Amino acid sequence: MLYAIFSMLLYLISILLITPLLMKSGSNNATPAIGRNKMPFFLTALCALGLHYAHIYSQWGYAVNGADSPILEVSSLISLVIALLVSLAMLFRVKTLAFLLAPVYGFALINLVLSAFIPSQVVHLSHNLFIHISLSLLTYSVCFIAMLYSIQLAWLDYNLKHKKVLPNAGVPPLMLVERHFFRVMLSGEALLTIIMITGSYHLAGALEVENIYKGLFSLLSWLTFGTFLFGYWKWHWRGKRMIIFTISGMILLTVAYFGSKLI
Repeated sequence: MLYAIFSMLLYLISILLITPLLMKSGSNNATPAIGRNKMPFFLTALCALGLHYAHIYSQWGYAVNGADSPILEVSSLISLVIALLVSLAMLFRVKTLAFLLAPVYGFALINLVLSAFIPSQVVHLSHNLFIHISLSLLTYSVCFIAMLYSIQLAWLDYNLKHKKVLPNAGVPPLMLVERHFFRVMLSGEALLTIIMITGSYHLAGALEVENIYKGLFSLLSWLTFGTFLFGYWKWHWRGKRMIIFTISGMILLTVAYFGSKLI
């Protein structure tokens, strides 16, 4: 529990550190403040991630040997993977993710609070499915980041058209965000395709109601993301249509990952 409490505090401090930097960078006459002052933020964030992992390992690490694990711990692990991917991308100077840091850490903080203080239903993790489950967590995380990218892209497009945000060093170029979004979304769809293939093998050996619902909603999510990617490539879908497709796909994927466990 101490791991969780200290991680929550560090997540909160990280959000309080990054928000003023983003607001300063987003002003019309700003210089890139994040680049100069990011070290305290990243040290705090990495400590939060490390303590988050320590909490999950103490509560859930044994699950790979076939033990039961609370469903909220799975959600907490997904939020940790998302926060880690975004943090590593920022360390490698992927600046288009800067504006996603605060909501990503907030998402991790909320999941950590829920997993630490609220008892939840348990799910059984078989050792034979560990690789499949790990890949599923990575797939969900990548698709979630793509959804955040789509929201950021739509926000930038709207504000630039209405001249509410002027191009400056603190705001990532619209075309760069769009290029990164497409790559992340395509990666998520490719990972989801692999998950569908490997999941079909496991589904054939365990035709249970939970697995059938999981496969159905995963297929619907895969079709939703695939339809959008085709429309984005063929007809240059953007704006509201982009947000509708990505959020709808994430809702279907979330139901596949968590909703099926509640049936």
